[in-house]
Amino acid sequence: MLDLIRKMRDSGLPVMLISHNMPHVFEITDRTHVHRQGKRAAVLNPKKISMADTVAAMTGALLPELLSADVLA
Repeated sequence: MLDLIRKMRDSGLPVMLISHNMPHVFEITDRTHVHRQGKRAAVLNPKKISMADTVAAMTGALLPELLSADVLA
C-alpha cells in the first residue's frame, strides 16, 4: 500500500492518509494534521518534529501552542 501511495504522490497527485501507524505516517507524509477531540490541533512538518512529540500533541501531553514555529507546516 505504501508503494502505491508513493507512486501517486510522486506523480503529483495529492494523497490523504489517515492512520495511527506513526512509522508509516512519518515515512510517507509531507505534513501531518494532528486532530484532538474532533478539532485540528496542529499541522506539523514530520521532517522537523519527532514522532514522540507528534504523539504527545495528539494525546494532549504537549500543547500545540507550545511548539516552536519551525516544526509547524
